[in-house]
Amino acid sequence: MILPRSSYPLQGIFYFLSNWSLIRKILGILFITLVVALLSIGLTFAFLLRLQANGLTDIGCPSWLSWIIAVILCLLESVVFTIIFYLVATPLWQDALFDQVLRLKGLSKVLDERERQVSNVTICFRGICAGITFAFFQIYALIFAEILLLIITAPLHFIPVIGTFVYCYLNGWVMTWGHQLHYHIEIKEWSLKESRKFAWKNRHDYLMFGTVAVALELIPIANFLFIWTNVVGAALWTADVIIDEQQRAARVTNRSDPSIASQSTYSPQSPPNSIPYQAIKIKK
Repeated sequence: MILPRSSYPLQGIFYFLSNWSLIRKILGILFITLVVALLSIGLTFAFLLRLQANGLTDIGCPSWLSWIIAVILCLLESVVFTIIFYLVATPLWQDALFDQVLRLKGLSKVLDERERQVSNVTICFRGICAGITFAFFQIYALIFAEILLLIITAPLHFIPVIGTFVYCYLNGWVMTWGHQLHYHIEIKEWSLKESRKFAWKNRHDYLMFGTVAVALELIPIANFLFIWTNVVGAALWTADVIIDEQQRAARVTNRSDPSIASQSTYSPQSPPNSIPYQAIKIKK
């Protein structure tokens, strides 16, 4: 059963925290990001601190102030570098987290069917290309759109409660589409244009999910966790859609051929992957 779309980001929190296999999926990126952050701080202070301090002194800045500004600049530069790395690397882990949720929901066949159609080398190559494509797309398109929308809608926060709600609502569609790109392009093998058209056609559902997801990511400190639980919530929503379509397809098949119904072992409690995924067509 497909639940209200606005409930899935909240479901994602509880589902993520109750499944160690999901938490384990992101430990790698968290550790690597920490290492990169420490390296970037060390390298910027080792190579850029003195250079920037001397440069500021040369343009007439007092020596003591030059060193303070240089330290601040080094910290900012390391933070920017770490954020860029995180944005580039995160999509790979988000896709793995999304796929793991589908497997936990009994939809391994949805993923395995695609993998059997191509060689391991092709899958690896696609994975690398997809990671790079999604990273660049998010940085130069989705991230740019979100930042632009954030700047335009930022004054709404001055209106208590209502302003923040409108802000979350306006930014929700872009965020939800970003979370569904992996499913649309890599699993369903849609084009980017088809994905965008589908997302816009179902914009009401996307806005309902995205409004809550954006609101969660506005919470300081905790938003670092909610970035990942929103991915889990999007995957739970997708899983429910697939299961619902499989059950409807099974009912149609059983009505058209009663002999199949008498032989079928499928039930709502049975693994949803007992119905061939190729038979499921989602309207675009």
